[in-house]
Amino acid sequence: MRMQNKGQGATEYLLMLAAVLVIVAIAVYYVTSATPSAVIAGSAENTGDNVTFTPSSSMTPENIAVGDWEYALFDAGSVKVVDYTAGTDALARGTPVYLTATGMEAASSGYSIKIRYKGSYVSEAIPIA
Repeated sequence: MRMQNKGQGATEYLLMLAAVLVIVAIAVYYVTSATPSAVIAGSAENTGDNVTFTPSSSMTPENIAVGDWEYALFDAGSVKVVDYTAGTDALARGTPVYLTATGMEAASSGYSIKIRYKGSYVSEAIPIA
């Protein structure tokens, strides 16, 4: 009878350990897949009526489809001047895109743009030259 109690205790211990491992695996899965991962950096230049944004050669992922990113314009005091607007072109490393939302003509030195990828903030303020 004593042998049976020891066996039962070891089985319960192993079942609890297995449950903990499953819970940890589920938590790790949700934490690592919670937000889209992208790193968007580059340069922005005022070109008259709009702003030209050129993604850096290290942008991740290499290409971002139309509809997966959006941009906004901020003044020198970090006040949003132009609300987030969907990009009209795909982003690709080193390929300039024109940001033509209404109000972009107000962009000047000291202003900056911010870019979101699939609704998540992934860029720091990119100053406009």
